[in-house]
Amino acid sequence: MRRVIQDDLHLHAYHVIIQPNIQDDHKQRRKSFAYWVRKSLRKKDHGLILFTDEKYFGMDGIYNRQNDRVYASSRQEADAHGGIHRLSKFPKRIMVWLGACKEGVTTPIIFKPGETLTHKNYIDIVLPHAFPEGQRLLGEDFIYQQDNATPHTHKDSLTWIRNNFSRFIDETKWPPNSSDLSVLDYYVWDAINHNIHWEKVKNYNSLIEEIKQVVIRVPSTSVVHSVETWSSRISSILRTNGDYIR
Repeated sequence: MRRVIQDDLHLHAYHVIIQPNIQDDHKQRRKSFAYWVRKSLRKKDHGLILFTDEKYFGMDGIYNRQNDRVYASSRQEADAHGGIHRLSKFPKRIMVWLGACKEGVTTPIIFKPGETLTHKNYIDIVLPHAFPEGQRLLGEDFIYQQDNATPHTHKDSLTWIRNNFSRFIDETKWPPNSSDLSVLDYYVWDAINHNIHWEKVKNYNSLIEEIKQVVIRVPSTSVVHSVETWSSRISSILRTNGDYIR
């Protein structure tokens, strides 16, 4: 059967790829955003964007059912050498806020265990931190980016942003279901996840310390490259009629 599939039919096995379910109206919003970027932002402005996002990190670590393998002579040997990934029924996790740009990443905000993002702590903690970090990395003329999560688009959050940031991508521009346009989503979060020494994570304090250390170690050259690809991703949206970019 394998010979028939590979040699006769020339078929190959591919992993199923998970990506957002982008509806037609989302595609239209994505195309509108791409046209706006081309019309309103110069090429050098792309390098002035501070991309920001939040993400949960759990103490169970990461596991890829498709790709994670342990080579051993028996199941018992495999189990003894990392062949079991144990998941908690109610995993403990913490939220991290981070910004990324052509000059690297910001210092992170690590929320208290169990704490979630609300418009109140977004205004009280995140935005006052993001503002000087953007200036430190990119200068006075930086452009603030956020997605359309509810705490970001709350009227009080938007008022704070409009009163303090001279340049930002507002909620009417940034398209929905567009993680493929956020540097954090298409590079930085994975870089952090895959470089945490998960075997050292035993409790909240050790997880927090690992996150802090890994953020410092994120390769600046790779961050720069991921930001540089943003312009081509904008062009790809128009070329693919608003479809998701891998």
